[in-house]
Formats: sequence, structure tokens, C-alpha cells
Amino acid sequence: MHVPVNRVFNNVSRNLGLKEYTEHIDSWAEWSFEAEQYIGSNKTFLEKEIVYSPSGPTAADAKIEFLNNPAVKSFIEINSTRFYFRTTSTADFVPGNVDDYIIPIESDLDTTMAGAVTILNSSNYDTLLGVNASWTAGGNTLTLTYNRGGDEGNHVTLMTSGGAKISQFFEGGKERLHNRQVRLPDNMVKLLSIRAGDVIVQPTSSQYKSKVSSLLDRFYINGNRVNFSTDYTSDIHISYLAVPMSPEGYPMILQGHEEAVAQYVMWKHKLVGYYAGEVPQYIVKDLERRWYQLCGKVRGDDNMPSSIELLKIGKIWNAKVPVTSFNPPLYDGLNSY
Repeated sequence: MHVPVNRVFNNVSRNLGLKEYTEHIDSWAEWSFEAEQYIGSNKTFLEKEIVYSPSGPTAADAKIEFLNNPAVKSFIEINSTRFYFRTTSTADFVPGNVDDYIIPIESDLDTTMAGAVTILNSSNYDTLLGVNASWTAGGNTLTLTYNRGGDEGNHVTLMTSGGAKISQFFEGGKERLHNRQVRLPDNMVKLLSIRAGDVIVQPTSSQYKSKVSSLLDRFYINGNRVNFSTDYTSDIHISYLAVPMSPEGYPMILQGHEEAVAQYVMWKHKLVGYYAGEVPQYIVKDLERRWYQLCGKVRGDDNMPSSIELLKIGKIWNAKVPVTSFNPPLYDGLNSY
């Protein structure tokens, strides 16, 4: 389980006696991520998979069900922007004022929702996000369609009130594989593997200038993009280690690492004063020593096998049959032949 980095910020500010620390948050966030990288246990980051498609499919339609005419001041919220339902007799109601995102409540549900479709499709969500609304007369479902390729539609958030129910969210969109190239996730820490269909793609440093290399399944990384040697018609699956991010865009911290990460941030924070000649050396040395102690402790705690894993290790250790690799001729470790 990962927790917000704000816990570390509060810990650091309390230990250093800083009542106002907002001016340091950006630096503290970077140092917190550095500390997590240095701890580097097998639980520090999350193992995730992202799927790229040559066709760039869009997210599936989102659906909102209305059983009755909406109540006054109920709303539809898309990415934190609310479209309110109001009666035309309300004093502050302005007919046709799309900028206010006010949807008039009419005599029946069909007429109300026809107006909702007009307001939604006239808003910025049509042009900026590519979200369109539709309503079938006699039904009870408002359908929101994401019309662009890629996985951005998966992140369009929805909320309702007044008895309306979201029966389906945007999901299913995939990143785009284009010109033998894909863009790696921004929160990636380490690339684990790449699979095209059922084929594991192997890394290489070749630039694919020869006829032979273009026939092989190979990839190389340049910056934040992966380049492939062949054109794939199947989906590309990339497994990677990722740092979880909070809604504010800051890295989240593995639960149990708070004290160690806070110690690292305190050390780096005091180093700035040390370089400026304002903090004595013994203070930064004490902070540094304490950081190394806590770093080793949490790394050991994370990597300690569970009781089940210890049982498996014991069975392997006491086995009479030597443990060999899956493919012995290509394996150069212990028990190979």
C-alpha cells in the first residue's frame, strides 16, 4: 500500500520546526522520490502493464441512467466541471447561456435530456476532450462518447447527483503504436519486458539498417520512446515498474517508508544550509548516518521472505534433486550443465 507524500512533508516540517513549508514542497517531492529509488526494495514500486494498439481504439462509451426527470440543482460532472439542472422559473436562470452550464428542466425527461445533449455538445468538452452526448427518446440512458484514439478517455471522470446512476465509465482506450514507435509512461521507473502478441521482443542497440535486422523482433529505447524493428499488427504489451502518483502529481510513498524518506529529505534540506555555511557539519553527518540506518532497515523489512516463501526456500534447499534452469545450455549460473 502506498500513502501520500504529504505524510512525509508533515513529518519533516514537524521535526525541523517549520510551520510554513509550502515553498519547499517541490524540492521535498523530488528528494522523496530519490529516497524511494535508493531504498529500491522489491515492493517500493508497482509493477504495471500498458497496452499499445496499431489502430488506437477509443474508450468505450460512458452511460448515465435517469429514471425520472432530474431534481433541481442536481448535476452531471465531467472532469470536475458541473452541468446543473435548473427550472426556467429560477431567478438567476439565463436561457441559452451555455457558459453557465445550466440545463433547463422541462415537462418530461425526453425534453430535458434533449436540452442536456445540446448544452453538453456546445460546451468545451466537445472541442477539447472530444466527448459527445446523445439521448434516445423513450429511453433512460444518456450516452457519452469519447471520439479520440488513445487512452486519454480512460481518465475522463464522471459524477452525478439527484438519483442519476452511472452504469458505465469510460474505459478500454489504448495508447497508440505509430510508425514502429510508442511513448513510454511518464511514471515509469524501469522497463521489465515487451511483448507483441505472443512474442517476447528482445532489446538491441541496432538501428535496423540491415535487411537481416529488420526481420527480427527487436527494440531499442531513445529518450522516452521505444522503437521497433518491425511493423506489428497485434497489440504491444509493456510491463514496467511505476511510481504511483497522487492527484496533485507528487510521488506516493510505500507505507512503512515514511520515516526513512523523511530522514533523507531532512538530510538534503540541511545540506543546503551546510553548503551556505549556516549549518555545522556534525548535524548533516548525524542526519546522513541516520538515513543510511533507516534505508537499510526498510529495505531489509521489504525483502524479508514471508512464512510461505521461507517454506519454499527450505524445500528447495533440502531437495535431493539439483535445481536447474529452464534452459540449461544457455544458463551460466549455479547447477548449469
